[in-house]
Amino acid sequence: MQNWVGGALTADAAQQVLSQGGVPNTVLTKSGKDFAFRMEHVWVEALIQYQPGRGARHVPGVSTPDTWVPLDASYKQHTFQQGMDLQTAVPLDAQALLDAAQQGAQSNAQEGWVRNLNTTALQSQLNAYQHQLKTYIDSQNGGKSTVGEVLGIRNASIDPLPYLAGTLPYAIKARTQQFSEVPDSLRTQFRYQIYADQRSAAWGDSPLLSWQTPTASLAGKKVTIAWVAASSADQAAIEALIPTSPPGQDLDPSQLPKGLPGSIRLKPEIRLDGSTIATGPAMGAGSEPVGAGAFTRYGSQGQDWDKTQDQLIAGQQTALGVSIQGISLAQMEALKTRMEATQQKLQQAQAAPQDQRATILAGMTGENLTGDLLTATIWGYFASLQSHGAIASSQAQTFDLPALGYGLFHAQVKPNKLYGMVTTGISFQGLNMDIGHLRHIRWVKDDNPGSAINNKPELTQNGKPAAQNRWIAYNKMRGQYASAMEHAVPEQHWVDKSQCRYLDENGQTQNSAKEDCTQGISAVKAISIAQDQGQKIYTINHSNRDTALPKLALGGETGAEIRNAIEAGKEVTFHESQISAHGWRGYGYTITDPETGAGAYIIEGKGNGGWLDLGASALQAVSCRIPADHMAA
Repeated sequence: MQNWVGGALTADAAQQVLSQGGVPNTVLTKSGKDFAFRMEHVWVEALIQYQPGRGARHVPGVSTPDTWVPLDASYKQHTFQQGMDLQTAVPLDAQALLDAAQQGAQSNAQEGWVRNLNTTALQSQLNAYQHQLKTYIDSQNGGKSTVGEVLGIRNASIDPLPYLAGTLPYAIKARTQQFSEVPDSLRTQFRYQIYADQRSAAWGDSPLLSWQTPTASLAGKKVTIAWVAASSADQAAIEALIPTSPPGQDLDPSQLPKGLPGSIRLKPEIRLDGSTIATGPAMGAGSEPVGAGAFTRYGSQGQDWDKTQDQLIAGQQTALGVSIQGISLAQMEALKTRMEATQQKLQQAQAAPQDQRATILAGMTGENLTGDLLTATIWGYFASLQSHGAIASSQAQTFDLPALGYGLFHAQVKPNKLYGMVTTGISFQGLNMDIGHLRHIRWVKDDNPGSAINNKPELTQNGKPAAQNRWIAYNKMRGQYASAMEHAVPEQHWVDKSQCRYLDENGQTQNSAKEDCTQGISAVKAISIAQDQGQKIYTINHSNRDTALPKLALGGETGAEIRNAIEAGKEVTFHESQISAHGWRGYGYTITDPETGAGAYIIEGKGNGGWLDLGASALQAVSCRIPADHMAA
């Protein structure tokens, strides 16, 4: 079992993986020693011609079946090739990093703040360490080390028998139910609902729209939330806003509408691979309904849901990215192929005479443009987390498996309000990534307190087991990376760096004669900007809350959320005053659980995620899309 789950070095570690994945299990002991696992499991049985030849002579549709043969493709044994132990070969001097950061810094432990950390000295230390790592890796295997040799390799052992064994590779103690098809009550489900307001969402009262489907049917599929004209009159009003270009001239994107009036009524649609599967009622542009996504909890038979709420805005086009235990290479390649075909058709239309363009673009809709562009970004975000997890977990000697998650990527709009009421509809703004539902299966591969990796005084000085502290530290590190990707991934997908000035990974300015590249904002980036401005960066938890909280000047919803989190035993990191940077103004803050390291990374007003100010003309072109698609925006 320890091999099956991916190389657990203790039975307890294997149990963590199984239990976090929702698999009921127990370890059997004899004379005080673990000797076997007992678990609930599922396999399939196929009715085939088994005799003679133990299934080797079976021909589908021709042979006469005689035996139900059990098959379990999930059961695997692995061989492992260890990667380089970089932590031992090139140890990181954590004290040197701390000393570098504290050069010239100010701090007050009782009030929970630090200011003017020496990020230049810290970066110098990190650059030196990266150079040491590269030098060591280059010195191994004649300078030709592969990724597998650095990170390690795991291969499943395949025994290509010419026949079927006819038995399972483990002992069956009891059978429960058998089905020709798994019933919906035992399938993991995803549900998305839209409510009129926060109260209705909290109570689950009368959703305006509700859609539910097995997660297996969503793997690799594009899901979008579109806002369409509620009537032909609303559609005509939208089309009237889009200017007509003079004969023989292309439409100037700057002439596109900068928003939609509140008099236009829109209705939400959830689309699966471009096909509408759920529709809600009409509401005015700029209305702020609440979305609620959820997955069924393991073992609940569809009665218990793991829920997350999202703030939506009528007129805001959205990609709803669903990660079913990760994003596959196949779905990314399929999306890339589709987008390349769209690009080719657009280029063909642009090169053709104006009177031929409508024919070339026939059948192309907003789903081919906005839907795919937004989806590529949200899928790219999940893929970046998987890639980083594979690298980080190999060095940390942990399990890091993507579970069920989803997030939203919006072509952001802003409701135009007066005294809290929407007055003149919406204005097109930037892009907003809101990742409120990330789940992973994580634990250390070796949680034996006596192992060398755990038998270190610094790992137990807070009273927690070393394995738990390693797990907490790993979760925090991955959470910070996930937050950083909420600004970095939109930049990668939407900013053409060949056309603007930026700093490369070596700190060198590129394209110095051009204007600065558009930059995004995330929670960790907002805190970094505040640090560079000389602001106090607070970290407040249960230990210093009585001293620190009375001195805080934070007010409003953000202040209330931070105070409530601290009172609930969470640890909160934030900066002392709002920042204004890259077209965004507000606070960035993190709320983490000190017992697990899991947390929320939030930018004020934009949810669990990041913000990118594209500029008016680019976003208008994305948002207005193609009138023939009957889209509001």
